[in-house]
Amino acid sequence: EEDGDKNEKLWSIYGLDLSSVAIDLLKKDERFQSASQEGRAFGFAANIVEGAPLECNKVADIASLLFCLSAIDPELQSRAVRNVAATLKPGGTVVFRDYGRLDESQVKLGSQRSKLLKENFYVKHDATKCYFFTTQDLERLFRDEAGLEVVELFYIRRLYKNRSTDTTRRRVWVQGQFRKPLS
Repeated sequence: EEDGDKNEKLWSIYGLDLSSVAIDLLKKDERFQSASQEGRAFGFAANIVEGAPLECNKVADIASLLFCLSAIDPELQSRAVRNVAATLKPGGTVVFRDYGRLDESQVKLGSQRSKLLKENFYVKHDATKCYFFTTQDLERLFRDEAGLEVVELFYIRRLYKNRSTDTTRRRVWVQGQFRKPLS
């Protein structure tokens, strides 16, 4: 849709979150409310393992998975990725960032046997769960199992130094873009 005054493309936004509280907060945002009144913004509490609402089928040019796939049991991640891919229009893209293998938090969790649930899948101190990915894991999930093209896929490695305590933290994330084929 074109905005005649600004000659800009207006985006439609479909927000999905497992938490109905998060969706309620989204719906209170003035920008969301304005776009919603124009029929361009929609919010749904949904579990991506179970599937997105029908209104979200093949509507997305861009879908983002930012630090959420890691919280899903590894045995269910493939289903979640396929469900996210189903929201994309042909040529649509998933942008992804999550925890990478051997991130310092994994090393710390790995030193506590009671925290390990499955290989590379842990429960954190706040009872949330976290999987640590390799780029090969993501190629399998997005390309091999969901049929998306890998546009880019790489690790982000950072060292954070706390000068007051003279400690260094080693962080590893994995980032990627995956595109739905045009045909």
